[in-house]
Amino acid sequence: MNYQEAKELHNLLFSFVGIFHDKFLHNCKPMKNRIPGLKKNHLKILHLLYENDRLTQTKIGKMLDIEKGSLTTLIDQLEEMNLVKRCMVPEDRRKYLIALTPDGRTMIDKNVEYFCLKLNQLFDHIDAEERKSFMDSLQYVVGFMRKI
Repeated sequence: MNYQEAKELHNLLFSFVGIFHDKFLHNCKPMKNRIPGLKKNHLKILHLLYENDRLTQTKIGKMLDIEKGSLTTLIDQLEEMNLVKRCMVPEDRRKYLIALTPDGRTMIDKNVEYFCLKLNQLFDHIDAEERKSFMDSLQYVVGFMRKI
């Protein structure tokens, strides 16, 4: 890859992140006050665990770009709210896997349902062929990024 291609890729990725936050995360915020004290990074962690079952704290930090100390505090708070639990890794007692509790899964199930409702509203004016093309493109992008 030459410099111009790398620069274009950089611009596309950062444009995507900005548009994603503006159009999707901002417009599809979960219902407020469901659980007092729950912040957006708490929700990001919960949704990440919902999609990935159990993850190490290191992996969560890398995926969400959250510093280790901040992440520990967030996970401690989620644990106090009974939304996540730490599970020991038998082969390495220094590591823990973070997983949703049944209460955490129920809460995220409700948020996903709400998010889907908001997505339907957001995509209501887009024709079916364009929606399919968009989803196919996203599936390709996600698959490609997993290869890197």
